[in-house]
Amino acid sequence: MHYILSLLAIAGLGTAQLTDWERIHQTLHRYAPAIDMKDFAQLDQVFSQNAHINYTGFLSDVSGLPAIQAGLTKSVTGLRTQHLLGTTIIDIDHSLPMLGKKSANSTTYFQASLFAETGTNLTTLFGYYADDLSEGHQGWRIDNRTLVFQGTSVQGNAAPGAPAG
Repeated sequence: MHYILSLLAIAGLGTAQLTDWERIHQTLHRYAPAIDMKDFAQLDQVFSQNAHINYTGFLSDVSGLPAIQAGLTKSVTGLRTQHLLGTTIIDIDHSLPMLGKKSANSTTYFQASLFAETGTNLTTLFGYYADDLSEGHQGWRIDNRTLVFQGTSVQGNAAPGAPAG
């Protein structure tokens, strides 16, 4: 335990900051299984009730959790998806502790594979999510998310059937 506390001190993170970091990380990473398993009710553990997202197309300016859930549902209708979340950078603002307010921003890189429900069409997207979060009575939630695509999407064919082993 002493060793872990020493590492935290060297890294400049106190125990409270590390706990916030892990809670934020968990909030961010709940997104992928909610989308991939099409369990859109679980997005209430990711986004605040008044959240705003800016993706692309019909998801360019969507506000409020119910609208976000409906928009994301529509965006993956007829698709099987796999979202891989990678590098995550989280900056927590502890400058207003006397007001009981905590906020953070994060950048999380992703790769999303979209498979047609029928056939073998595959599209892979690359980019990152830029998020603003705050801590409320239900924990850390995303208040604002901007999706930034990097490069172009890759389209191809997925091999039909089970992967060769």
